This record gives sequence, C-alpha cells and structure tokens, in this order.
Amino acid sequence: MKIGIQTWGSDGDVRPFIALAAGLRAAGHDVTVAATHVENKDYTGIGQALGFPVRQAGRLDPKFIALAGEHLATETNAVKQVHLAIKYLFDPLARDILEAAKGLCREHDIVIGHFIVHPLKTVAEQARRPYVPVFTAPMIPSAYSSPTGAPLPLKFLNTLLWKLGERIMARLFLPSINAMRRSEGLAPLRRAMGNPFSSPLLNLVAVSPALCPPPPDWGDEIQTCGAFVFPEQAEPWQMPDPLRRFLETGPSPVYMTFGSMSVGDPAFAGTIRLLAEAALRAGCRAIIQTSGTPHDGAPRSSDLYYLSHAPHHLLFPQCAAVVHHGGAGTTHSASRAGLPSIVVEHVTDQAFWGNTLFRAGIAPRLLHRRTVTVKALARAISTALGSPALQEKARRTGAVMQQEDGVKRAVALIEERLAGRR
Repeated sequence: MKIGIQTWGSDGDVRPFIALAAGLRAAGHDVTVAATHVENKDYTGIGQALGFPVRQAGRLDPKFIALAGEHLATETNAVKQVHLAIKYLFDPLARDILEAAKGLCREHDIVIGHFIVHPLKTVAEQARRPYVPVFTAPMIPSAYSSPTGAPLPLKFLNTLLWKLGERIMARLFLPSINAMRRSEGLAPLRRAMGNPFSSPLLNLVAVSPALCPPPPDWGDEIQTCGAFVFPEQAEPWQMPDPLRRFLETGPSPVYMTFGSMSVGDPAFAGTIRLLAEAALRAGCRAIIQTSGTPHDGAPRSSDLYYLSHAPHHLLFPQCAAVVHHGGAGTTHSASRAGLPSIVVEHVTDQAFWGNTLFRAGIAPRLLHRRTVTVKALARAISTALGSPALQEKARRTGAVMQQEDGVKRAVALIEERLAGRR
C-alpha cells in the first residue's frame, strides 16, 4: 500500500509516527511522512536512514515559539493552555499543514495522522481517502474512564465529564475546523468529539495497555496497540567518556528532564536549579538534561551530571528513577525501562499521565510546576527511591511493556482492515 502519514507537535508527537512509518516500510509499504515540529527540528535525515521521505510541513517563526513558552509558563488553566498552544504553535502553520495533507492524499492510497491534525481528516474526506487517526493518549470517551486519568466511581459522572470536555473542545477547535471545511467545500460539523478527530474504519491508540487498559465500551474500531517505540538504528549514539565514568563511579542516578517544556521558558535557569537542589537534598546522584553545562546559580557537584541529550531507551536502564514532565513519550520510556517516575506536570495532558502512573503504583503523587518546591520534589524522589513496593511494581510493569510491540500490532491492524481500500 501507499501510505501517507502526518503529524504535528514536539518530539513526543513526531517520534511515534517515525516509528510507525519505519514499521510500515519494513513490511513492504511505500510510506511518506509530513511532519511539523514545534521547535523546527528536521527529521528528513532520520527518514532517509530508515528508507522513507520525511517532508517538513512548515517552519514556525521563532517569535511564536518564544511567545508560547512565555505564556504557557505562567498559565494555570488547562483549557487556556490548549488555546495558547493552538494559537501560537498550530494556527500559524495551518495552511502549510493543509497543503501537506493535500499532497499526501493525492499521492497515497490511505492516510494516517496524529488525531490533532484535523486538516488531514478534512482533506481525506474531500479526496475520499481512507483515514486512520493515531491517539498518543487515550482521550476517547468512555463511561469507565475520565479525561483526567482518574476515573470517577460512578459511570454517569465519567460520561458527564466527557460531555463537558466536548463542549470545551467545541469552543477551542470547531471554529477553525469548520472554517477550513467551508474553504474546502465541505459542510460544517456540529460536534467536537467523534467525527472531527476519529474514523469509523480504525483508530489506533499508541499507549501501553499495561498503563491504560482499554475500557470495555470502546468499539472494535478503537484498538490499543502499545507505544510506538523509536527505532534504535535511527538514533546511533556513543556514550561520552565522562558520562560513562559518572555512571561507573557511584549508585545509579536519577534522570531529570522536562523535555520540550524548557523551550521558551523564561525561568529555565531556575528550573535547572530546582532539579539540582532537589537531587542534592534527596541525597541522590542525578543526570540533569539541560544545555550540557550548569546554568547560572545551578549547583556544581560530583553527584550531578549535566547532559544536553541522550536516547532515553539507552540511558534510562542505567538509572534508578526519572523525574519528568509527564509527556506521553517520556512516560512510556521510563515505564518501559522499569523505573519509577516523579511527574511534575506543566500543561494539558501531562496531568493525565501523572495521575495514571500514580494509580498504577509506579509514581508518587503528581506535582505541579507552578507550585513545586525543592523540598516537595526532594520528598517525592525519596519516596520513589525508598519504596520497595513502588520499585517492584515499576519493574514488573516494565517487564510487561517490554513484551509489547505497538508498531507491529498497528501494522497488522492497518494491513488487516485497510488492504485494498482506496
């Protein structure tokens, strides 16, 4: 089959689709990816290494990246956070995303997209192309779950929460979705959940069932596959000698990263101090992901190693726990490595993942970036490192997740349900 794939977002939104494309290419399919990265990262070289083209669908003006970071760093309302992300990181590129979607639909038999990339769904409907969305979090209504990651005891209350969520989604997304649909000659939509983001054919949920078991009231068209793990061969990495020596000369460290949440954050230096001081207060060694050197005022200690980047799947197994922001990608990487997480959520779906890990028994209670203190973060780290039950549950969860192959499962479903469609 000729398959077009489109995604938008940070690394956690792009890497799973590169992984899926690699799996489809290995299965003999002709694949093209259109990617819009909110930090303008270029994945074309990685695509070439894996045997398929990756098209850059627009470049974001750095002023919008900076504005998004500044505003998201201070906004506490989750709905307003989503609005800001769309305003600064999606809407300025909507036309580029739409044109990339048109190219994919012209050239391919079926299209697969990040569920948030509504232009692809619009163009696929217009071009009569089979469309498959991929959900990187299980944000699909169910009476057995809630949008917060913490199900309420009565099913009707969960349903009410989803209805409230739909009203919020309608306010945030329907005006731009319907404006685009009208410009493409399609009738406007009346609902924000369901049709704008899902498909009657197949919907792939790229999360681990060990963390989020599929609820019994989802239809057969919704399939939880497991995480789409980035191919190791796409990211060759040689461990620096100083890092190797650091790992060899003491107990396993805690890995600390807030990922893309640091981009544009005016308080980034303070964030690095927070992480470093919390690690020292907790009495643990730590690897802190930053520019590679301590920022002004950040502690310098033989127990701290500042690192610009390392593939998580290679370094996490040598660590004791992970402090992170609760992004879907880091959440799955830490859990797959069998490590406890300490989640300090910043925006939107990160609270969902923090609550999910806490309910799974592999993380202390969720912390919040705007209220977290050195003392609170140190206490959470000590809880994760000092609880044999939490560590054992994380180890067992990781062992289950390591047996999953989300990409293989997704490829099989796509071949089974979409072969021959056009």
